[in-house]
Amino acid sequence: MNVPELMTQIRLEMTGDLKKDMEYLTQLAEDLRNEPNADELTKAVMEHAFSIMPEDVRKDMEERTMIDGKRLDLIYRDALALVDAKKTAEAKELLAALSDKIAQYFEGDAPKYFSFRNPFEYHMYRHFYPDDTNFDSAPFDFAAYLSLYGYVLIEERNVREARKVLLRAQKFNPVSADARFEMAELCKLAQNMPDLLKVNQETLPLCTTADRMARVLANMGYYCYATQDFYSAAVFYFESVRFAPSKAVEFELQDVVRRMNTFGQKFAPPTKGQTLDVYEKYSMKQPPNSELVNLAVVMIQQAHKFNRTDLEAFFNRVAFDLTNDPQFREEMKRIAAAKRAENQSE
Repeated sequence: MNVPELMTQIRLEMTGDLKKDMEYLTQLAEDLRNEPNADELTKAVMEHAFSIMPEDVRKDMEERTMIDGKRLDLIYRDALALVDAKKTAEAKELLAALSDKIAQYFEGDAPKYFSFRNPFEYHMYRHFYPDDTNFDSAPFDFAAYLSLYGYVLIEERNVREARKVLLRAQKFNPVSADARFEMAELCKLAQNMPDLLKVNQETLPLCTTADRMARVLANMGYYCYATQDFYSAAVFYFESVRFAPSKAVEFELQDVVRRMNTFGQKFAPPTKGQTLDVYEKYSMKQPPNSELVNLAVVMIQQAHKFNRTDLEAFFNRVAFDLTNDPQFREEMKRIAAAKRAENQSE
């Protein structure tokens, strides 16, 4: 989608009711985050939102969502570029300013704000917390902003502040694994093995892609190695590689096996029963989480029922990422082909 097409869509959807129109534009900005040109599309949405606001509302929104006249998402993008360039001290200044702005306007008193990244995360939250319905959508992905800030603080070995920031990040998106991964890195840095186990146990059921599942399992391998349960470490590393091949994890597996050999222990690819026993030993279930698979299937059915082919394709993607089941991939292809045919006939 390009900006002119987006603006045409927006004009068609505007009702003249400021509350309804702002709710629509907020949701639209959320939906556009995964577009290749998300920055320019989101900018166009924000500019239109500002243009229809009364003066007093516009000033309040600018105060809440800008720093020195620059939108928070653009400041985050600058900070991310600095982190990628290994300029963490400069990134820290920007992220600290973002953190202060978030704390000032979006934490503490009601309403509660969440920054779910996609529709499936929203439905995950509603599934896990069905009684919690009193919340609003944050204007930007504050969970990501605070997670990056936590990462920078970890790089600086500021364990105490990093922990505080990452707990805040988790509150903005309780069903995302990402902030929890940074918390796991913090636990490893502090050699806090009990908390590392707890974080891993909480994170695995939230993983929706094979690479995320593999990362938790690799962290479990690290935990078991550190606590000298070498067989379990080898099983978890083996499982991690099965979900997402990684040279680094393969190296860790080889290192554990060599350590086992020095104690006269042998390691062979574990049977399914042996694997499940190791998961059970640490109060974990082998991924994917069946609750999430079932939820994805239900959402596919609902999207199909209401002829939301965009969401039907998206939820099929989620189901495929969870299960690697080719039937979901074929459904995505079918929906894409039908959409192409529809566009050609117009």
